[in-house]
Amino acid sequence: MNAKDVYNIATALSNEELFKLCDMLELKMQPKTPAKRKKKPMPDFTVEDGIAYLINNHFNKVRKP
Repeated sequence: MNAKDVYNIATALSNEELFKLCDMLELKMQPKTPAKRKKKPMPDFTVEDGIAYLINNHFNKVRKP
């Protein structure tokens, strides 16, 4: 059975039955929402940790010419 056959049958339905069919199709066609991931909690950083990170990763880089 193809969509054209189903369309011809659907046009023969009464309005009440057509609305029921539409509701059933809408429920079937709704996209599934993916399960939401839980974010990992961020570790507690101190100001000293932040300063050490900046010094080690940004200020001590050797720049290539």
